[in-house]
Amino acid sequence: MSIYPPAEYSRLTVADGRVEEFGALFNELRTRWVKVERLQEYDESPFEGYLAFRRGDHAEAQRLVREMVKSQTEFYSLVRERGISMVRVRICDLPLSPYLVHYEMAAYLADVECGEDIRLVDSADVADLLAQTGVSDYVLFDDRRVVALLYDEDTARLREARLVEDPELVARYVALSDELINRSAPLLDSPIYASWRKR
Repeated sequence: MSIYPPAEYSRLTVADGRVEEFGALFNELRTRWVKVERLQEYDESPFEGYLAFRRGDHAEAQRLVREMVKSQTEFYSLVRERGISMVRVRICDLPLSPYLVHYEMAAYLADVECGEDIRLVDSADVADLLAQTGVSDYVLFDDRRVVALLYDEDTARLREARLVEDPELVARYVALSDELINRSAPLLDSPIYASWRKR
């Protein structure tokens, strides 16, 4: 049965492509954070690194996105201090999109250096889960809250964020997250990453 997008939710505030309540949700984190990413490109304007990618300056795009990730020292310090597990599952359509090849992979490598567990999975290997749940982008906070992220299909801009706190529905997202984690591979061990390195 489909759980995405969730029908029972509280609407969060989206402004300039960001969820305003994310800071408060992060500050309450105590155990684990799981993010599932499904889109093959996100419009990250006006970030200069993304704009560099869009104009084809891939070296500059990768440099800037790595710098941006590494600059989040306060966030990563809090994560280490509290012993929070940070897991990101990237569902990849193959062949990889230019966004993943020339931009996002550089960000993921920086995320790994900062302590995140970045995991990759071929969408074909989770096709059953995609069909059963309708899953797309969401963030799981401490197995107690879910924020479903809904993007505009034409622009890849974030248009809506839905907060789910119903324990039964959250439990289904927890089970889905665990299954996606089980079927994915850590970035550096992933055949998708190995293929990307050989390009």
